[in-house]
Amino acid sequence: MQTPPYPANEATRLNTLRSLHILDTKPEERFDRITRIAKRLFGVPITLMSLIDAERQWFKSHQGLDLGETSRDISFCGHAILGNSPFVVPDALLDERFRDNPLVTDGPRIRFYAGAPLTVNNGSNLGTLCVIDQVPRTFTDEDQQLLVDLGRIAQQELLTMQLDTLDELKQRNAEMQVLSEIGEFLQACFTVEEACGAIASLIAPLFPDCSGGIFILRTSLNQVENVANWGTELGSKPGFLLPECWGLRRGRVHWMNGTDRPRCHHILADSAIAASLCIPMMAQGETLGLFYLNTDNPQVLPDAKRQLARTVAEQVGMAIANLNLRETLQRQSDSDPMAGHL
Repeated sequence: MQTPPYPANEATRLNTLRSLHILDTKPEERFDRITRIAKRLFGVPITLMSLIDAERQWFKSHQGLDLGETSRDISFCGHAILGNSPFVVPDALLDERFRDNPLVTDGPRIRFYAGAPLTVNNGSNLGTLCVIDQVPRTFTDEDQQLLVDLGRIAQQELLTMQLDTLDELKQRNAEMQVLSEIGEFLQACFTVEEACGAIASLIAPLFPDCSGGIFILRTSLNQVENVANWGTELGSKPGFLLPECWGLRRGRVHWMNGTDRPRCHHILADSAIAASLCIPMMAQGETLGLFYLNTDNPQVLPDAKRQLARTVAEQVGMAIANLNLRETLQRQSDSDPMAGHL
């Protein structure tokens, strides 16, 4: 048996594969459809979409085989990714590279194999679309072209995933730039109201198609008061008692999407809000206020955006705590006649 060597661009290839976050994911119809068509078209018992990881071949889609993965060192696909044209083994028992391979001598008893490499934009072959039979067979030039054509459909799906990943990275970079700018402005603000107003003017690009506001806790009144807002509809009372918000009452993030959780009592009954996010702003265990978002389209606030909102709320909470401390120290200084002489 011959163990497949590594491609020259193995490090880049693995980084590209892992950046797609496809390994160990659930089956998807867009890939299963391709392997079903290949199985019927070529009249074979087994078809696979195989991705070659560092030490294994993992099957994103498999027809006629119960295995989810095998070791890379016994894989046929490990050989197939070394070139850019279909890799064909008419009879594995007559091929010295495979005749004593456990996939040949034991289950699934491969005799025939043909695999088309799946290539992405940077030239990396991530895996193959392959067809397998348990008897020897020929594979004509026309058969090879048909396999390549099907492989290109699978390849296009991988390219779409790659582009989506690049778009996501660009989005994360843009978000980091906005967060950095917000941090700079917060450090330059003199009052809590000024800080909240600055955030309101900068935050819209982070949460498109959302409205929201920042509420500050007025401890003496046990209520929160809106000091800054953005978007088209605040959808909330501008001031309300702390218990009217489930997030503030429970001291944790409250995400309401449709009817999956109770609607906060401060949200106006006649508003068109479909989803809302209430994040208590806290520092050193003290509740300082509320960071609030709402939208009529819950899809614009997926998990990643809700986590980003938590990051912003933490950033704002720390800034408010620092500004409150600065104001307290300033008042103490102004009331102490000896302070100016120390």
